[in-house]
Amino acid sequence: MARCARCATLIVATLFHAVSSQASGPGFSGLFATADSAETVGANPAGMVMLEGTQMTLQGALIQDFSTFEVNEQLTTVDGGNPDDATPVLAPSFYYSHQYNADWWFGYSLNIPLGFGSNNGRKWAGRYYTDEFSLVYVSLNPAAAYRVNENLSLGARVRIMYTESSVLTQVNNSFLDRDFEDGKLETKADGVGIGYSLHALYAFSEDTRVGLSYNSQISSDLDTTVDFDNARRPAEIIDRLQSQTIEVGSKVPMVAGMGWYHRMDNDWELTWDLMWVQFSKFGATSVELDEVTLDSPGDIYNDFYVSSAGLSWPLSSRMTASVGAFWMESPVDNADRSFAISVDEMMGIGAGITYQLENGNDYDLQLNLIDTGSAPIDTGPSLVKGRVVGKSKDHYSLAISLAYNWR
Repeated sequence: MARCARCATLIVATLFHAVSSQASGPGFSGLFATADSAETVGANPAGMVMLEGTQMTLQGALIQDFSTFEVNEQLTTVDGGNPDDATPVLAPSFYYSHQYNADWWFGYSLNIPLGFGSNNGRKWAGRYYTDEFSLVYVSLNPAAAYRVNENLSLGARVRIMYTESSVLTQVNNSFLDRDFEDGKLETKADGVGIGYSLHALYAFSEDTRVGLSYNSQISSDLDTTVDFDNARRPAEIIDRLQSQTIEVGSKVPMVAGMGWYHRMDNDWELTWDLMWVQFSKFGATSVELDEVTLDSPGDIYNDFYVSSAGLSWPLSSRMTASVGAFWMESPVDNADRSFAISVDEMMGIGAGITYQLENGNDYDLQLNLIDTGSAPIDTGPSLVKGRVVGKSKDHYSLAISLAYNWR
């Protein structure tokens, strides 16, 4: 993900895919111990023991980024200026939980992100680092839960994930001859990976419980192709580059988390969650052509933490209000940030309303405002790609999610 206007949308959308699509409350809250709807299948399947009969949730999240990446014209050596503006991203999810008997529950979650990508424009200053990028994860997760006793339940999932990635970068030919037009470098990859997750939920009482979650790393066996168009390099070099192995977003990091839930005497509910992401194992997300070599920066990321807290309270017999907030540590140091996933420290707040229908089903509407950080970038000098310097302005995103819960 390049940290440009469109790319911040992708960053937030990916966070939604990994976090918010599992959360039951605004501000990415209520992850591992809330267990009040079928969404618990996506975060902590052990929480299915809290659900009676068959329950389902259909959720859709719409994310719009309002930041603009501003190129520092005084320090940047390539013409073209800023990238294009961002477009919205839609990320739908579905969750299913079924009580088989008094001790066993089965379910699954399906996450199908749509529109994860960036299109920065083929004339902007950073076109030799990134032009177009897309990364799509389609995840199917069969799950089971077992009630060990009245306090402890255990859960497990099989994580089946299809990954499709496409990276398009412009190739600078003008350093060979000023009359040469730019060429194109396109890298495509797709494949399937399988992982697993282990979970636990421990209830100290009907009103207080904690949840634990572990998701293994998923390494997809991707079929990768590298194609050139009008790249004015010797044929033997092009042939060698096309046979080069490139890992493009092929690893979904290991994630471990814990959460706490408590309901007070007045039916107000509190949650707190902490998640650790082994992001240092994430694959590369950009492919660039130097003079005669491909560059795919992938060892620039750090492991990071995400923490969230939530509060909900009844407004009436059918309506509940909720608020939440989160903070995410930056996965990349300022000195290492480049036009790959150049995500910065993030934080956000959210609010939501849940309305229960006469048949017991309910709607849940949430609004989240996210500060995605300025994420300054200085690529450093390059004979072929030039130097690009800049940072994001008005760096915030708006995420609206709507869920329908069948009870």
